[in-house]
Amino acid sequence: MEGSLLTYAGEAFLGGVILNVMPCVLPVLTMKVFHVIERAGEAPRENRLHGLAYAGGVMATFALFAAAILVIRAGGESFGWGMHFQSPAFVAVMAALVFAFGLNALGVFEFTISVSGGGGKEGYAGSFVNGVVASIMATPCSAPFLGSAAAFALGSGAAMWETALLFLLIGFGLAFPFLLISFVPAVGKILPRPGAWMETFKQAMGFTLVGAAIWLLTVLQNQISSDGFAWFLWFMWVLGIALWSLDHFGGLMHSLARRMTVRGLAAAAVVGAAVWMVDLSPKPTPSVTVAKSEGPVVMDDQINWAPFDATRVSKAAGSCRPVFMDFTADWCANCKTNEKVFIETEKIRTVLQDTKILPMKADMTNENEEIEEWLEKLGRSGIPAYVIYLPDGTHDLLPEAITTDMLAERLNKANAKFPVAARGKSCAAAAKKPSPKTATL
Repeated sequence: MEGSLLTYAGEAFLGGVILNVMPCVLPVLTMKVFHVIERAGEAPRENRLHGLAYAGGVMATFALFAAAILVIRAGGESFGWGMHFQSPAFVAVMAALVFAFGLNALGVFEFTISVSGGGGKEGYAGSFVNGVVASIMATPCSAPFLGSAAAFALGSGAAMWETALLFLLIGFGLAFPFLLISFVPAVGKILPRPGAWMETFKQAMGFTLVGAAIWLLTVLQNQISSDGFAWFLWFMWVLGIALWSLDHFGGLMHSLARRMTVRGLAAAAVVGAAVWMVDLSPKPTPSVTVAKSEGPVVMDDQINWAPFDATRVSKAAGSCRPVFMDFTADWCANCKTNEKVFIETEKIRTVLQDTKILPMKADMTNENEEIEEWLEKLGRSGIPAYVIYLPDGTHDLLPEAITTDMLAERLNKANAKFPVAARGKSCAAAAKKPSPKTATL
């Protein structure tokens, strides 16, 4: 057990470090890069304090994550990595928060505890907030080494202190590069010197943050009704006007009484718009249609994904047909990147056409207990996850980081074991009905 825990601890730290360069952490990187460059001219002591404040925000957030997981687990329920993004309310709050940070970077309004932070104690508070936001924005991502460590930490077999330790190590890994830059002057010297160019850079980063907010809005669009989404866009419009008014009508050149009045009116407008406009009721689950999925595996030069259907996996096993399952979600930027770069390619489409392996997509954008059970039985607590279910009841689980060549090789290997020519003949006896209760699935 000690050796296993040590391995998981190392994987948790490395996974946290790698989270810094995963595609869903792009807004986090932009916030941190600007913050480091902005502080480059300060004394080493201030830089170290900003590094500690940022790391404190990260560690405090991951400590809260661990505490929440332990409470949920004590209630007999399970929870997967990043699954809080299945909540429309959580996604909506994050979209509004990142949008506000983007407007701040673009100069629409100024706030002392902001993405870049101010001076002195307020600046350290800004670094702490930066660490909190970085941690939250990192959670939709899975990364190499992170999957197995998170699965162990989230599982019921881990002791409370083991879960807490692994979550803190993930947070320490996420904060480590920024701490390194803050504490090792030689590393900071590779960064450009502060200058007038920084205002342009800051505004460019603001557009990146607005882009991140748009990504979150696309996730929300698939979680709530079309009317609810339209009204939320109007709420974002009110939020933007309210933030703009803070400086335009209540800037530092005005009296304290006027500033407080403007802030009160802006807050009232946002709260009122939230009460009147925001409806985050989940979108009704549509009835599953298999009309398209019954066709060829490739249609119109695109993979013809079948929706998740446990019965259809069982039928495929009975006819000696492997199934390639993609566990994905709209809020998982890693998933979407892998699908575009490594899966939806000419090579994979050709392999699927040749092997007739059934491509099936397990969409976790919204909560789906059955899909979560299947994922849990794979030993994974987060996505992306890619697995080839074989007709004999076994499976081939791919790593989180895949390549086109790797996937093509594994699909061809499955076809070599269960070739097209044998489909529908002698597999019925050997195949087992796929089920989350089956140990091999």
